[in-house]
Order: sequence, then structure tokens, then C-alpha cells
Amino acid sequence: MPNLIGTQLDQYRLDSLLGEGGMGAVYRAYDINLARTVAVKVMHSHLAQQRQFQRRFMTEARAAARLKHPSIVDIYHFGNQLGMLYMVMEYVQGLSLGAYIRRLHQSGQVIELRETLLMLAQVADALGYAHRQGVVHRDIKPDNILLARLDEPDEESEIPLRAKVTDFGLARLVEGEQITATGTFMGTLPYMSPEQCLGQELDGRSDLYSLGVMLYELTTGRLPFDIRTPTDAVVKHMESEPLPPREANPQLPSVIEAVILKAIARDPAQRFATGGHMSRVLRAAAGKLTANEVTRFSAVGPISSLVTELQHEAAPIPTQMGDELTLPPGKCQLIVARKGEKPRRIEMSGDTIHIGPPHDTPALLTPPGTVAAIAAGFRPGVHESV
Repeated sequence: MPNLIGTQLDQYRLDSLLGEGGMGAVYRAYDINLARTVAVKVMHSHLAQQRQFQRRFMTEARAAARLKHPSIVDIYHFGNQLGMLYMVMEYVQGLSLGAYIRRLHQSGQVIELRETLLMLAQVADALGYAHRQGVVHRDIKPDNILLARLDEPDEESEIPLRAKVTDFGLARLVEGEQITATGTFMGTLPYMSPEQCLGQELDGRSDLYSLGVMLYELTTGRLPFDIRTPTDAVVKHMESEPLPPREANPQLPSVIEAVILKAIARDPAQRFATGGHMSRVLRAAAGKLTANEVTRFSAVGPISSLVTELQHEAAPIPTQMGDELTLPPGKCQLIVARKGEKPRRIEMSGDTIHIGPPHDTPALLTPPGTVAAIAAGFRPGVHESV
């Protein structure tokens, strides 16, 4: 993305770059009319030039702008000017939770367990409110939680910190030409719910699963699963059991372990039904803790945000060509995802799939630049070359 510092979009002057990601860049900006500091997210030009993306951007921005909650970053304005799609948001002076975790880890510091619980209770409150408005975030992760220090707590039982959820609606923008179509997903792999890994329709319990993964991470110093690829995400979120939280952190109270395990239950029906319920349980647990109960951080592997696409009724992913599969009913499809590109869905017919150059021995390959090639069903017989 070109350097836009000094550019003026409508009444907003872009003063400094705060960060850049896969969808765009965020600038600290100044609202000339209202004389206040704001944050402006400018979408990457290759996205902003697509008419379908422009329409989806406006739709999602309107929905997100209607959310008004103390723990949700306000959206003030959005528009399309000079060929640039942009969104104007509340400026939160502070770190993201992701940056906070990294800083704690690097400095060998600890975090009070009570602070963790109350901070995530605020996030649960925000999610509960958004879900009641019919909005599911789809990409809850530490980097999408901003932390603002307060002069004093909002209430005596709270902490002098306000957690604010950002990027509502943005996860839906990269899901392809169909808005939130079943069979697609976007998210950050270690935090995705099992149903999100399968590309199923989501409700608020998917966000609460992601919040449960964050709670596990903040209370044990590690993620429940080591996930680096889409295949990892499907297999581990769907099949594996995480290390029990109290084995990862023996000093963790059993009541907190119970909250974590309920939040990350594989079956949505076994999780917290609402963000409000999860928030109340977190606050009740926080009220029983002492100030010396803390979490020491251990090394956490790199987290990569990947966009991919999976068959709705996908069978377990094989690790070798010889693995036996129990095939799901319905059509077989091959999903091919390359970094920076929209995943391609290839319908399969016949009885076998050949992956690789024609006439070569069939093999599952991951060539350079390929995030994943996932076959959602293999039937011995016909050869399809990719």
C-alpha cells in the first residue's frame, strides 16, 4: 500500500501509520471538523477496486456502525473517496491484547488472574450485545481486542481497564463473492470454532468458543492446540483433546478450568449459550480469587491468519494417500487455497482423484506459496489433475 500519510479523506487527515494487515492499513488521523483524533482503516487497493467488495464493505460497515457498546470500538463514518475505501473509528490509545501478551512474554512478567477474567468478561458482554443485534464477529482473537487504560474503574468491582472489540464485520468481507455462504470460512486458525472449520453457518457460540481459546491462552500461557495449517485446524479442533488447563498450569483454580472447558466444548450445545452468561460466570469466578494468583507466560508459537474454504460435510483429512476414509454423503470437492487468493472449489466426479502433474503417481503436494490443498472426499477411480 502506498504511503498515505498527509492525505486527507473527506474531513480526516491521515497523520501516522498504526499498522497494516491483509485487508488494509490503519492510520492515526485527525478529524478537522470535530477537532478529535480518530483511527482510519483504508482497504488495500486491489480490494477497493472490486465492485462486489465495495458493496459488501458498505453493507458490513453499516451493520457494525449500529453497534453501540462500551466494549466495542465505535465506527463514526465510512466512505469511498479518491478510489479508496475507508472506515473511520474511535481511536483507542493503548495496546491490543495480542501485543500485551507478547510484551508480557518477552519481559517475563505475569498477569493477575483476576484481571484476565474481568477483561474477558467485558469482551463477553460486548459479544452478547452484538449477538442480540444479529451480528457474529467470526474472528475473535487477541489482536482484535484493544485495551484502554482508565483513570479509575467504571465500577468498584472492575479493573481500571476497558477491553474493546474491533473489526466487527470485516471477517465477512473476504468470504468470496457470496456473503457468508455456507461452505466458506475466514478466521485465525488457532481461535476458530469446530463449526467454523467446517464452513458451517455460525451463531454467537462460535465467538464464545474463540473467547474460550483466549481464556485458555491467558491462564496457561499456551494455546490449546498447535495449529499452523487449515488441515491442523480441522483435525485438532474437531478430533483432538487439549491438554487440561490445570496440567498446563497446576496453580489454576479448578473453577477456572471448568469455565475454560465449557467455553471450548466441541459441541456448541455444551458451551455458554450467551455472552452475558459467560460474563456473569467469569465475574463470579474473579470475585473468589486472591491477588497473588497469576499466570506466567511460556513461549507461544507464531499465529497466522489464513483464509481458506472447506467442504461443509468434509471427511477427516488424510495424512497419507493410503489412509482409509469414511466418505460423507453428497458431492466430493477439492478446495485449493493459495495465500492472497480466493480459494477455488473444484467439483469431483468419478472414483479417484489425481493430484499432481498428469501421469505422475498421485500425491498430496504442498508446493511453495500454497497454503493448503484439501480434498474433501477421495473416491478411488477417475483421475482429476490439478
